[in-house]
Amino acid sequence: MEQHPSIDILGITFSEPVTMLTDFILAGFCFYFYKKLASITIENKSKEYFAQYFLYMAIGTFLGGLFGHGLQLYLGMPGKYPAWIATIITMGFLQLASIELLPNLEEKNKKKFLYLTIFMALLFMSLAFYKNHFSYVIYHNIAAAILIIPIFAFLLLKHKMKGTEWVLFSFILSASIPYFQINRIGLNKWFTYHDVCHTIMLVGLTILFYGAYVIYTNIEFTKRTAS
Repeated sequence: MEQHPSIDILGITFSEPVTMLTDFILAGFCFYFYKKLASITIENKSKEYFAQYFLYMAIGTFLGGLFGHGLQLYLGMPGKYPAWIATIITMGFLQLASIELLPNLEEKNKKKFLYLTIFMALLFMSLAFYKNHFSYVIYHNIAAAILIIPIFAFLLLKHKMKGTEWVLFSFILSASIPYFQINRIGLNKWFTYHDVCHTIMLVGLTILFYGAYVIYTNIEFTKRTAS
């Protein structure tokens, strides 16, 4: 296990305190994004799934910061598991949000996509625990993105749906994160590659939220939902 600086607070040793803090900041922003999307007054499954995406992202980053980084000295590898689970669930909700946006898609096809989403989550979650490695969570995110990106590209190019361009841009930006993870590019021993990745994630998630907000508050989308 890598050695990172730690701090003592009230007799408790917190490992990677800056990483724990950046995770908490991510969690706070994601919870705010969840509340904003949930407050939009339209009845729509896609909007609800998108809101749940941010809720579980808030849960995952908070648990990751506290158990996966801050209390690693006490919990070891099992402390990372709650964040792994939440991260996989998070991408599952984004998959469902994307498919629900497709106009005139039959319910039977939506159900097939739901079953595929659940299968993918269980498969990669099982592999992550069996191999005891976070890489399988990343592989799940990549597989989910391969399904999600073409849907938003189709909605942008075919249906000119406002907001989808921001969603796609957020994916492009987030695609740079594995480079910093694999090469462990950080600023110093305190602000490590984890924190660089968290910073990119925050920008990407903010853009993603903006895209979602534009989609679900757009008058054309609201009229289509009500019809």
